[in-house]
Amino acid sequence: EMMDRERDEIIKYFKNQGYYYFSKPMVFLEADTAVERGKSNLNMYIGLPEENRKDSLKIFRPYYLDHFTFKVLRGTQASEPVDTLHRGDYTFIFSDNLRFNPNLFMRLNKMIPKGLYGISQAENTFDALNHLRQFRFINIYFQESRNVPDSSFLNCMLDLSPMSKQSTSFDIEGTNTSGNFGVAGNLNYSHRNIFGSAEILNLKLKGAMERQQAIMKEQSLDFNTRELGVEATLSVPELIGPGSIFPSFENHLPKTMFTLGFNYQSRPDYTRTISSFKLGYDWKTSEFRKHSWNLVDFNMVNLSSFDPGFINSIYDLYIKSSFTDHLILATGYTFVYNDQLVGSRENYSYIRFSAESSGNLLYLLSAVMGAEKSSLPDTSGLKPQSYYKWFDTRYAQYVKSDIEFRKGYWLNKYNSVVGRVFFGVGLPYGNFDVLPYEKKYFTGGANGIRAWQVRSLGPGTYKAPEGSYPNQSGDIKLEANLEYRFKLIRFLDGAFFLDAGNVWAINEKDNRSGAQFKPGKFYRQLAFGTGTGFRFDFDYFVFRLDLGLKVRDPAQSEKNGWILGARKLTGNDLNLSFAIGYPF
Repeated sequence: EMMDRERDEIIKYFKNQGYYYFSKPMVFLEADTAVERGKSNLNMYIGLPEENRKDSLKIFRPYYLDHFTFKVLRGTQASEPVDTLHRGDYTFIFSDNLRFNPNLFMRLNKMIPKGLYGISQAENTFDALNHLRQFRFINIYFQESRNVPDSSFLNCMLDLSPMSKQSTSFDIEGTNTSGNFGVAGNLNYSHRNIFGSAEILNLKLKGAMERQQAIMKEQSLDFNTRELGVEATLSVPELIGPGSIFPSFENHLPKTMFTLGFNYQSRPDYTRTISSFKLGYDWKTSEFRKHSWNLVDFNMVNLSSFDPGFINSIYDLYIKSSFTDHLILATGYTFVYNDQLVGSRENYSYIRFSAESSGNLLYLLSAVMGAEKSSLPDTSGLKPQSYYKWFDTRYAQYVKSDIEFRKGYWLNKYNSVVGRVFFGVGLPYGNFDVLPYEKKYFTGGANGIRAWQVRSLGPGTYKAPEGSYPNQSGDIKLEANLEYRFKLIRFLDGAFFLDAGNVWAINEKDNRSGAQFKPGKFYRQLAFGTGTGFRFDFDYFVFRLDLGLKVRDPAQSEKNGWILGARKLTGNDLNLSFAIGYPF
């Protein structure tokens, strides 16, 4: 396998130097194992067999690219009427009107007219066209130019078969949020190439119902939670707006994304509406490196119709102050490196870094424009609150950043070990000295520390009162996971895992006992959980079932929080969770 990969690298090197006809049979190896036991002399030869030496003139000649022909046809019938358009070194053959702007193909072509042939440029062109999500199949091939006999020029032919211009779909989901079951339906509409340059418009209408227990009320079997939402997303395969000042991105499959949405949620405890708008850019700098820059990320959250029992059940003032109307105008950047290939059984690495800031521009505009501040008594008794408003709503001001690292090792064909580390911190300040509820960190559940239910761990050593609303969240999160995965039978896999971590508060307004992050003490407040699980691999998706066991609970004062070997186990020490896909 190592020698075969070496041959592939040599072939690719020659093909990137213009040697179009250079092929794998021209690189062969000879092994002499007679030299010493356990050792071999290995010789590599590059050339042609004796009987094919007459072809050496063609094979060892570098070729250049002469002309490009794009065939954009709906079918392959010979009788299909076609039209032809010529533009310099390009010819476009199309049926039923050319739905695509020719400049789109000329811009995405990574091969240079009259330039040296290179297989990497052809592969990059294929990736760019495939990235559009507009074609059923893409075929790129080359022919010797007939304009000049025995010339060193190739014509490039690109066959493209467009997908249907419009599509609709409807799907039904079963949902499970911390043990609360529900049903949801989505109506989706897509329009490909809406403006002629491969733009994609997606419209989504969502409706959902869920059974949820209301605080301070008896359990109900009714679907007492309702959600309605609409979202429109427009994807443009180039940089427009402020992002267009970065022309170097044009070689990295850039996209501009516009998203507009509205969501209405009616719960037993409160009603919430969320209005959102987002302008962002996605691009790749290599096969494994992806970047996202959300230039504008606007969210306006309005809460109303509170159940008094719900508000009174939130004992900590810090969380209670998060349930207020607020506006978020943020900008953020995310970088992802992921060299894991689908279906591959090789070691892989995954790194994700994100940084986000909100409210600074609005605060500057408020100060420059001389806006008046509103005042509100501080329920924590620390100091009065004064703040600016936009659209008659207080806006959040914070910085937030987190990093995640994963590493996967394949021990053999049937066994692997995967590790993960996550660290994140959010710091509120200025106009809103509380981190918005939806920006807080939490752990537990199927994708966190699996021995705890979601949002039921921390922060720090804090222990929520019995029957209180599960809102354990904080401004800092540290989490580590280690999982050993092994094959059982057919589509059934197994796993053993160990999870550790917690969340903490960083804000002095948080009055929860033991919630504050202390540099010299936080490591003594880590929670530990272990467990085992099954993975049902059905190719298209993986259904996961995990049983977690608490090993150390920082909220337990006895035995320094240790559970195993320190006391008898109870039902609260076990947690069963299920999900779709791997946890990491």
